[in-house]
Amino acid sequence: MEKRIGIIKEIDRLGRLVVPKEIRARYGLDDEVELVLTEEGILLRHPQYRLVMDEKCQSKYSAKL
Repeated sequence: MEKRIGIIKEIDRLGRLVVPKEIRARYGLDDEVELVLTEEGILLRHPQYRLVMDEKCQSKYSAKL
């Protein structure tokens, strides 16, 4: 079992939390993470899937993006 590491970080007034560089590097977290609610708390992990828009959706929503 992996040793647990506890770090306390502040959440800013906009609700943002900074994940330290060492942790991002250790777990390969690049530009996206998935937040998963568990019985023990919140789990950060690599996204299991990505939403992809087909051409019809892209043309419909391109002006809004």
